[in-house]
Amino acid sequence: MPKFIYIIFVVISATAVAVGDVLLKKASNYTNFYIFLKSPWVIIAILLYILSTLIFSYLFFIGTKLVDVGIVQIILYAIIVVGSGVLFFNETLSLVKIIGILLGITGVILINL
Repeated sequence: MPKFIYIIFVVISATAVAVGDVLLKKASNYTNFYIFLKSPWVIIAILLYILSTLIFSYLFFIGTKLVDVGIVQIILYAIIVVGSGVLFFNETLSLVKIIGILLGITGVILINL
């Protein structure tokens, strides 16, 4: 598989998981757990998790290394979730978190060289 296709698959999968988690956070405003589970946000999140699982399964089936997929997925996930927290949920970032994100991005670049 060409490297750019592998990267596209990992990006889609990581994004699906991160967006799923953001949607669960959005749905957490419901006061009843049963209503929470039936909300469209939770249903979409579950579908995104299934998509991510299928993509990761395919990547591992074709022989992609776990370390390659895992590192890229974790960093992309962190960037998306942190950005969403700041943009949509008014969460704040400390200097340590910003440095951690920058180090993570640097790590992904170095691992993929």
